[in-house]
Amino acid sequence: MKVQRAILTPVAYTAALAVVGLAGGVTTQDSNGIEDLPASRIAEKAFDATKSADSFRLKGGTTSGPDEIQMDLALNQQGDCKGTIGPRENVTAEIIKVADVAYLKGDESFWKEVDAGSDRVALLADQWLKVSAQSEGFDDLAEVCDADQLLKGVPDHAAPGLTKGKIHDVSDQSAIPVVRKDGGVTTRMDVATEGEPYILSLNQTGGDEPMDLVMSDYNEPVNAEAPPADDVLDVEDLE
Repeated sequence: MKVQRAILTPVAYTAALAVVGLAGGVTTQDSNGIEDLPASRIAEKAFDATKSADSFRLKGGTTSGPDEIQMDLALNQQGDCKGTIGPRENVTAEIIKVADVAYLKGDESFWKEVDAGSDRVALLADQWLKVSAQSEGFDDLAEVCDADQLLKGVPDHAAPGLTKGKIHDVSDQSAIPVVRKDGGVTTRMDVATEGEPYILSLNQTGGDEPMDLVMSDYNEPVNAEAPPADDVLDVEDLE
């Protein structure tokens, strides 16, 4: 039996819903004036600016059904990424994706948590697992590192009911919130009011998939490199 979706999907697929990063220190950039625009225009400009960034960092958590996911990732527009994903803050695996190959490394507690199977835990623990594009489960891991997929959580600027709030600080950066309420689901996006109007945080309450999101380190290099070959176990070799 090969290690495939039964191992890779529980964390990778759900982690793609989560988008959170740590914003850096105090900034002294010039005001971009975005707070003077209607909420729909703020949302539109924030989405465009964030989508055009070469890279950014995400850190935080989300819930999808019974699954709680934590993520701390740096990713770029080429689909490369490096960081951690896991079901809880203290149970995570390292992930690296370079071009069409992904690598996942978790300890024993991680593989037990994602139900890898008792006969696989000792083999997989603390070992880099290589998942190539032709391997089942790769698409789920690649989705974690897909900036476009992650931005699907941003409120649609064309949707009715968007409102803006008062300027406040998000991790020491000035931001203005844009809020959309849809039934029992409330989505809030905080947009930088200095420098580029990047999304600094994304939060959703109510519904089946609450999340708490912050984004940072825009345009910083993503140092994603394949681990040493001697430390890698190819998922295709597992039967």
